[in-house]
Amino acid sequence: MFILLSGRLTWPAVAMLLDSGSPGFDALVAPGHVSTVMGPEEWRFVVDRHHLPAAVAGFTSESLLAAFYSVLRQLQSGERFLDNCYPEVAHAGGNATAIRLLNQTLDIVDANWRGIGIIPRSGYALKPHLAAHDARVQFPDHSAPDRRRAGEMPPGCDCAQVVLGKIYPNQCRLFGSACTPRHPVGPCMVSDEGACRIWWAGGMREQVMATAIE
Repeated sequence: MFILLSGRLTWPAVAMLLDSGSPGFDALVAPGHVSTVMGPEEWRFVVDRHHLPAAVAGFTSESLLAAFYSVLRQLQSGERFLDNCYPEVAHAGGNATAIRLLNQTLDIVDANWRGIGIIPRSGYALKPHLAAHDARVQFPDHSAPDRRRAGEMPPGCDCAQVVLGKIYPNQCRLFGSACTPRHPVGPCMVSDEGACRIWWAGGMREQVMATAIE
């Protein structure tokens, strides 16, 4: 068995956005599946360091609405705290067994995010003692360097700007014209969870002139 691992940690990417000074959002609804494994407290830096409202949400309508209500209430009242709206699954300290297995098998490494670049300590790699199962070690890349676009978006694709909150999906140069769900160009349209695919599915089909979001 060989493993081609592209695991990522989400909070270093969020921290990078917040540290940039122009994150493009005023509150954070944090993912419940990450919090279930690592513990809701992984997101406390959003409140403590950046003074933004934050709430952990699950994947039911009730949990999502509770998280939206929490961060909106915090914005209006001026309160700032981390609210766990997924308490039935996401517990303080996370899943001890899962964390132990992660620590036994994976190292945290610097990782290249498509269109964004290297984010320190934001990815996973198999530990050296598992190198016999690491596809990146056992099957080195022999493609010509001039044909590689490692970490880059396809030409014309603005998915990285969408992910960073700098533009809306329909402000991408290719949205709705060269890039559609039938003929996706970038990852934001390829994935059912991608922002561009979600906008398309929600009826937003027209492209507009791109302008920066203040």
